Order: sequence, then C-alpha cells, then structure tokens
Amino acid sequence: MKNKIAFVAAIISLLASCKNSPKTEQPTSNNQQRETHLIHLNAEQIKRAGISWGAVENRSTATSLPLTGELRIHPENRATVSALADGYLSDLRVRLNQSVRKGEVLAVLRKPDLVDLQQQFLENRARLPFLQTERDRYAALKNDNATATKNLQKAEAELRAATTTDQLLAAKLKLYGIEPEQLTPANVRAELQIFAPLNGVVTVLHTSIGSAVQAGMPICEVADFSALHADLFVFEKDILKIKNGQKAEITFPGAPDKTLSATVFSIDRVLDPAKNALRVHARLDNTGSLTLTDGVYLDAKLTLEALANLPTLPAEAVVREGLEEFILMLENEKDGAATFRPLKVKSLSTTNGFTAFEPETPLAAEAKVVRKGAYFVWSQGKVEEFAEEE
Repeated sequence: MKNKIAFVAAIISLLASCKNSPKTEQPTSNNQQRETHLIHLNAEQIKRAGISWGAVENRSTATSLPLTGELRIHPENRATVSALADGYLSDLRVRLNQSVRKGEVLAVLRKPDLVDLQQQFLENRARLPFLQTERDRYAALKNDNATATKNLQKAEAELRAATTTDQLLAAKLKLYGIEPEQLTPANVRAELQIFAPLNGVVTVLHTSIGSAVQAGMPICEVADFSALHADLFVFEKDILKIKNGQKAEITFPGAPDKTLSATVFSIDRVLDPAKNALRVHARLDNTGSLTLTDGVYLDAKLTLEALANLPTLPAEAVVREGLEEFILMLENEKDGAATFRPLKVKSLSTTNGFTAFEPETPLAAEAKVVRKGAYFVWSQGKVEEFAEEE
C-alpha cells in the first residue's frame, strides 16, 4: 500500500513540474540568428575603425564568369630552325633570348661537298649553249640527208637531258639558299646560311659552334611573343555562355595588382583532355610594360552580359563567411554610436571595385549601409555573439 502511495505522489509531482516549465522555443537557423542579431558599436570604436555608411547606389554593371588559364603562343607563331644538310656548325650568330627578325642569319653551316654541287651546275649550264647550237645546225641539215636527221634526234635528246639536269641542280641549290641565276665561279661557297623564318625571340639553343649536325637536326627555336594570347579554361556547364568578342580582365598570381584586358577571338571545338575543359583563346589588348612569359598561369573574369540598375556597393562592403554573403544595415544612430543589422545578399558581379548584389529582402529607399569597415563591424558582432553564449 505504501508503494502505491509513493508511486502516485511521484506521478503528481512530475505532472506539476511539466505544467510549470516554460515553453521550449523552436530552434532557428544560423542565417536567421545572424540577420536578427544586432551589432552595437560606440562612438570611439566607429571613429578609430574609420567606419562609414551611406546609401546603396544603382549602377549599370555586367555579370562575369571567373576562369583560370595560361598564356600561350600558337604553333604557327613559333618555329624550330633545323639544319638544311649534313655538316658542322661553323658560326652561331644568336644567343638565348635574343630578338631576331625574319630573314636574319642565325647560323652558318659548313658543307664541303656543296662545292661539288655548284661545280656540276656551272659545268652543265656552260654546255647548254653548245647543245642548243648543235641541235639548230642538225635541224637545218635534216632535209639534205638521212644522217643529219639521225644526228638531230641525238642532239635534241642531249639538249633535253642537259636542260633537265640544269633544272634539278638549280632546285637543289635553292634548297640550300643559293640563287642559281646569281651563281658564278667567283662566288662558289662551301657554307650555308640558316635564316630566321619569322620575327621573334630565340627561346632554345640546341647546339653550339663546331658541332656536327645532320639534315633536319634542330639548331634553335624562335617564338613570336607579339602573338602571345590567353588560353582560358571553360567547363562544360558554361560553354554555351561563351562567344567571340567578349571581354575579359586578366590578372596573374604573382602580380594581382596588374590587370590586362583581352578579347575572345577563337573557341575550340574539342575539349582539352588534360584540363577536361574547353580552351577559349583571348587576344591581349595591351600588355603595357609587363614582360610576359609563355606558359604562365593566370586568373580571368570574362564579361558575359550587361545588367542595368542593380544595387551596388564597394566590394569591401560585402562580408563573406563561408558560402554566405552579408551587408550591414544601419538600424539607428545616436550620439555617435550606432547599431547595425546583417542582411544576407547574393553577389552578381564585381567590376572596378564595386559589387552588384541581390538582397534577400527588398531595401528601403532611405536605407543606409556600411560602405567602409564592414569586416570590423562583422567581427564586433562575432564578439557579441560569443559573449552572449557565455
């Protein structure tokens, strides 16, 4: 009996405690907590941090696509200069990183048997007038006797053979850079000059003076850096957004304060398997005083489309925490002190230091927003949150 009485008493006590306990509040998300939490700063804090606020501006801006890429020179703007024939290098007239012009002599190759080729050409050409005279003489005599006709046929065959040999030897000489019509016994040479095929800079030297070389062996490489352009890597989901004529702002990891403009002029039709992305080629509009390097990595913002009259703030006024973005609204101001409320936004684009954004809730026409010192205000809000938790 005593046990039953004790059990009933316990039940009554439990019910009473449940009745008197306060109602449990529904949990709120971190976003809601941030946007309802007010941040308080006194006059001294605002003055020292240089915090200022003002109205949101409406500006015409454009959406942009962040990309990575590299500087490249197309194959048609670079050349590997090779030996024209077997021989050895008697002179190398360029050095690494030297600028050269198309047609400039880069190296001299000594080829002793080149003299024999020139000798054969000169001797064969010297016979042509005689063979032509013989052919004409027999042609005049062919009506007088049968022997003259036979001799005419022989003379014509010899003339045709000598003419063919002349043409073949002349073609070989041209391959070696020797002009047959200007060749005389006085200017026969045993050396070949190797010329620059384009304007550019010597980027690689493969050999040195005195080296034995074979036909086709590379001697040096020349690249035209005036044709240097940006290769931008675009992933599949963004391919349809790209078209020729779009503008891009380019920066480099080693010089983030230097910005170059570029214009898209060509779009590949096949994905780059190494990058798993499409290469988009953009011509640099003006390199300024920068000395650019083939193969260097870059960051780019590609302008996609113009947008008009979007709310805009200085980029530093948009606070980022993880994947979320906020601006700080002025709630009230009194005696130099101020209270701020975070408002979640979505950045659309950043141009010339100003960020266009879309607020989660509409902004009042008279709304004031922190324009300078937003991160200081945000950090003060973190301090207040931490103090409240304790």
